[in-house]
Amino acid sequence: MNCRTLFLIITTLLAHSISHVASADTTIETIALFNDKAMLSVNGKKAKIIKVGETYEGVRLISSNTDLAEVEVDGKRESLALNSAVILSATLGTKVEPKDSIQIWADANGFFRAPGTINGAPLEFLVDTGANLVVLSGDQADRIGLDYKNGTRSYAVTASGTSPMYAIRLDQISFDGLELNNINAGIIDGAFPITPLLGMTFLSRLDMTRSGDMMELKKR
Repeated sequence: MNCRTLFLIITTLLAHSISHVASADTTIETIALFNDKAMLSVNGKKAKIIKVGETYEGVRLISSNTDLAEVEVDGKRESLALNSAVILSATLGTKVEPKDSIQIWADANGFFRAPGTINGAPLEFLVDTGANLVVLSGDQADRIGLDYKNGTRSYAVTASGTSPMYAIRLDQISFDGLELNNINAGIIDGAFPITPLLGMTFLSRLDMTRSGDMMELKKR
């Protein structure tokens, strides 16, 4: 595998990826409700309009109409009426019910993101069909307790320069409830990619269908 070529291709994506991780206690307020959109304020921050399937500050909008919005934080869901608020206390590592298929929607930048786990530890993934591997930063790997420096060492070119990369095998990945085992991954020393990339070592084992802003993933 030519890791240098792979990461030259995804350098721009690494530079512009943004991670949104909810705190243990997340306060969500509905400022305005629309069909398939909602204006939400999270933890007192500036309100933002998001579409169904998008995530803002770790809060994912599941559904919305002019009366009610359903939101999700780390697998925990709650329905809110207009001008109401709720505090969701997320339990880190809570297991999402396994699924055979999922549907996800592109965010405002055209990227597909959804929460997941690696070996039971929660994080958010960015779907990247241009990456041969599932890719995490060393910072992310340290945060979830991966002992990656015993892996096979090579080098990757990222937005911040050339960094060591370690090839390892992950016991389990769950992406919005789709679970697969024994997944090859690359861990890059440092802070990039900020959001873990869900590459082809995971995606190639699924059937993928895209229709507009919606992507459906199914187990084979």
